[in-house]
Amino acid sequence: MPKRSNEKRFKLNQQCREALAANICICGPLLTITQLILLDDRLRIVVAPEKVRLQPRPEDGYAWSVTSPNAGLLKSSLSSGNIHLYREICNEIGHSIEAVSPHTLGHSQSNTSRIPREAESFGDGMDGSFTAEISKLKAANSSIEIELERTRARLNDCLDESHTVRAEANELRHDMQILRSHNKKLHDELTEARAGIAGARRILNSSQTEGIEIALGTRDIQSSANGIHGVASEVLD
Repeated sequence: MPKRSNEKRFKLNQQCREALAANICICGPLLTITQLILLDDRLRIVVAPEKVRLQPRPEDGYAWSVTSPNAGLLKSSLSSGNIHLYREICNEIGHSIEAVSPHTLGHSQSNTSRIPREAESFGDGMDGSFTAEISKLKAANSSIEIELERTRARLNDCLDESHTVRAEANELRHDMQILRSHNKKLHDELTEARAGIAGARRILNSSQTEGIEIALGTRDIQSSANGIHGVASEVLD
């Protein structure tokens, strides 16, 4: 029984090494020319299955890109692994585990990188490298963040301008209220002045009428006196 178990373990170990070596060689599924151009920063090396490492050295020329949930699979050693480890690695190669250059992952001292959790399902149903896809998405996200920051800056400028315009509008409203109050005061003074002028005219007209009447009365008295004087003269004659 232990012999069969050891044989099975040896066989799965060999299959796992071959699958890992194949992934290093072709860097995942067969790619189109366009995809190869997009992934031209990835390695193109050949590593013998017996030389494959889960924790490669910097001079090995390759590193493993792995999603966060499966990062623990690469912490063991292939030589001391168990059947479960080999099966899990074989199932995840090309989906959540793939070979990339150390430069691609941006690590100079560590040869294993964890891909963010939100990218853990990118490998399924994809042509090419999920690591490259994640890199493109990160680049796109950076562009969006830059544009968002620019939009936010423009919005702040608009808000500042809006506050300035609003303050100017409030100041103009205040000035208009002052002008309306001053205009009302002038209107009231004008109305009062007109009323005074009208009263003065009435008094003047009344005075003129009285003067005419006095003049007429004086003229009548003078006429009467002249008449009496004439009658007296006739009587004396």
